[in-house]
Amino acid sequence: MSDIGKVGVIAAIMGALLLFGLLLTPVQSEQNPEVVTSEEPVVTEVRMLPPTTLEMLDPIYSEKAVFQDDTIRIAFDVSLSDADVESRLPFWLHNVSDSAIIVLWDRCSIMLPEDNTVNVITESGLASYAPSSVISVAPAGDLFEAVIPVTELDLESESGAVVTTGVLDQGTFAFVLAIEREARRGDTLRALLQRELRARQTATGCEETIQPAVTSELLQRIAVADMYRDREVVYYTFRFVIR
Repeated sequence: MSDIGKVGVIAAIMGALLLFGLLLTPVQSEQNPEVVTSEEPVVTEVRMLPPTTLEMLDPIYSEKAVFQDDTIRIAFDVSLSDADVESRLPFWLHNVSDSAIIVLWDRCSIMLPEDNTVNVITESGLASYAPSSVISVAPAGDLFEAVIPVTELDLESESGAVVTTGVLDQGTFAFVLAIEREARRGDTLRALLQRELRARQTATGCEETIQPAVTSELLQRIAVADMYRDREVVYYTFRFVIR
């Protein structure tokens, strides 16, 4: 084949490819429509949730804000409203002693993060429109309550009593709880009487002869000591931080 023939064949092949490409382009455009993208970045609003963990710093450290001794077991929680921290401290109190205890609300207080100490009002007292003064909790009894600083309560709002937000999460704060409980001093008197008995025995040097008389006197005094029961007021200071 001459050079002219070769050129003609090549030209025919190129023309066929070009024609095939023109016929195929509209079909591909219909199957893959052009996607128009905006050059402006899409901004997604992210709302940071407030802290919701209440940690107890005193009288012991507790990540779950729980405390217990031989009188009470108490667990505190954080109060949220519309994803904000309320100026309200709810708690559950359980009487673990074998006698009734009394919560003295008029002696309780809250020290706010700015170190301002204020009185508290209970949520139940707020609901009944009467300030709470005391409440008794029977042995093995439970008390579910919440305290609110009086300075963080708006009683003149048209929608009723409104508790402020954004206060307790501004730093450490403290709650002073006043509990009246039974104070048994029989054990202390018993120890003193036993010490007196040993002292008498050592001084006389005749344990066998003096033992019956001293024991009789001792038993009488111990019986009186066991019957003697007094009341005492204990103040618990709980310090918290909301993280």
